[in-house]
Amino acid sequence: MDYSKLSDFEVNLKLAHILLGKDNYDWNSDKKEVYLAGIDGGEFLPNGYFDPCNNPADAWPIIFKYKISIEFDGDNSTEPQTTWCHARNLYRSCGINYQSNPLRAAMIVFLMMQDSANVQDNTEG
Repeated sequence: MDYSKLSDFEVNLKLAHILLGKDNYDWNSDKKEVYLAGIDGGEFLPNGYFDPCNNPADAWPIIFKYKISIEFDGDNSTEPQTTWCHARNLYRSCGINYQSNPLRAAMIVFLMMQDSANVQDNTEG
């Protein structure tokens, strides 16, 4: 799947499903927001936003745990000076180039790593 074609909301939603589990998050498709779960008297209530594509506090634990590297490429004369590139995980040989948002690039690499792990799990045996 080409995750770079997904919106931030769609990437965040996929991340929430993988990382938080289906019972620990909710979303509002009209507002394009993903929420952490909060239970109050049996009621499901939003307990904060989950936005690793844009919030370093949400993204950094994922980047650190899964050893994702982000490298700024400000010397590329064909791209704007704000271009980020080379978000990679060398252990799974996953990477994406030329994303303007470094956190989003790292989250896309994480999703690619999950695909890679699933392919490896399904081919063994």
